[in-house]
Amino acid sequence: MNKEPARKQIAQQVRAMSETQKRDASSRICEQLGAIASVCFADTILSYLPQNNEISLLPIIQEWIDESRTVAVPVTNWENNTMRAALITSLDSNELVETKYGIKEPLHRHVIPTEYIDVVLVPGVGFDKTGARLGKGGGYYDRFLGLVRPPVVLGIAFDEQIVDAIPFEEHDQFMTAVVTPTRILLM
Repeated sequence: MNKEPARKQIAQQVRAMSETQKRDASSRICEQLGAIASVCFADTILSYLPQNNEISLLPIIQEWIDESRTVAVPVTNWENNTMRAALITSLDSNELVETKYGIKEPLHRHVIPTEYIDVVLVPGVGFDKTGARLGKGGGYYDRFLGLVRPPVVLGIAFDEQIVDAIPFEEHDQFMTAVVTPTRILLM
């Protein structure tokens, strides 16, 4: 299976979900994350700010911020196609800026050294049961994880995003586990 047809097929399944289904699934994933020891005891978590049709982790991100944990989200350097982790201390819209492709990032870019990141939560278009991830095609997470592999990398997905096999290339990075609303797939 080629990556582009796989992206289209999985994206179509996610688009077919109602907003209520997406909201309920996001809530269940936040509950799942709250029960994973690696996440519960992590000092520093690299999460993401959701785009359309991605699992929203905003409620649990807010909990982590309220607990004074170190939470980071990706910030992108569009000139050299790289991403870094930047501290996020508020989800207030006046503390965020919308960048290219509608991606939200912290207004102030306080970069977190990668060696401090304990857990990375990774969105994706699709995942399979081996931990292979199908992204949007830019390779940002693959390059980031290829350089600085933290101990735990969790793919975050709707059940509709889990398929039998994801086509992958040598540079693609695999997940430690994939978390869905109904299960945690350990690799």
